[in-house]
Formats: sequence, structure tokens, C-alpha cells
Amino acid sequence: MSKLLGGLGVVALLALSALAGPLQAQTATGVKTVHHTPFYDATKEVTLQGTVENVLRTPSRGMLPGAHVMLATGSGMVDTHVGPFAFKGFHPLSVAPGERVSVVGVMKTVRGNEVFLVRTVKVGDDEFKIRNEHGVILTPMNPAIANAKSKKTVGGAR
Repeated sequence: MSKLLGGLGVVALLALSALAGPLQAQTATGVKTVHHTPFYDATKEVTLQGTVENVLRTPSRGMLPGAHVMLATGSGMVDTHVGPFAFKGFHPLSVAPGERVSVVGVMKTVRGNEVFLVRTVKVGDDEFKIRNEHGVILTPMNPAIANAKSKKTVGGAR
């Protein structure tokens, strides 16, 4: 019996060692770095100014998911993508056809269509943040939490 258990132990050890990968130190030549072109390249940000032609809270087929603002600029109509949360949350985007706006973002070709990925929208004196500096869409904050944060004091008497 002990010969059988000893033999099974050796077989199990060989099976485990065959599945294990090589145990070598990783060297700099063995490291593979993958360079992806970022979807939102902040170094290519531009500012566009124009008049709101249309607000699409539900996109048409073939468009990026989320809301779009069709903007008439001096160089033509621009599809600006403001994402799924722009019209929601504590400080929702407020734009209407005919209003003059200024948008900051990056122009991209997505699914064969030119679309302007908006980071910020300025309407009059109000500025609305849509994406962070890396192009990640910001999610809405619960109004109760936002209100509590706005009333919270920093520092103060002790």
C-alpha cells in the first residue's frame, strides 16, 4: 500500500510540475509594453463655439449611446456627444435650441461618423462638466449627497 501511495505522490508531483510555467526572473527584454492610442487624447482638445440646433436625449441608430447636442458652428453642423448622464443628477446640463454654447473636447471618428466628445459645456456663465481630463464620463451625484457636501465646511473653529 505504501508503494502505491508513494507512486501516486510522484505522479502527482510530476503532473503539477508539468503544468507550472518556467520559473525565471523577468528581465527588461522580456517585458512587453502595449501602447494603445487613447480614445480621448487630451492633447488634441479644442474649443468649439456655436448655436444649439437640436438636443437628442435618445440617440439615433448608429450613434454613440447617450445624449447628443447638434451644434451649428461656423464650419458646419457638429454632433457633440455629452453622454448618458449630462441631463441627470444634481447639476444637469441645461441647453435649448437657439442658445449659444462653448464646448471643449476632442473630435473622433466613431463607427464611420465624426463625433465631438465633449469634456465641458459652457452656457452663459454656467459650466457643465461631462468628462474628466482623461475623457471618462462623469456620473451624476445623488442630489442629497451633493447638497450635504456643498454645506460641509472645511476647517473651522476647534
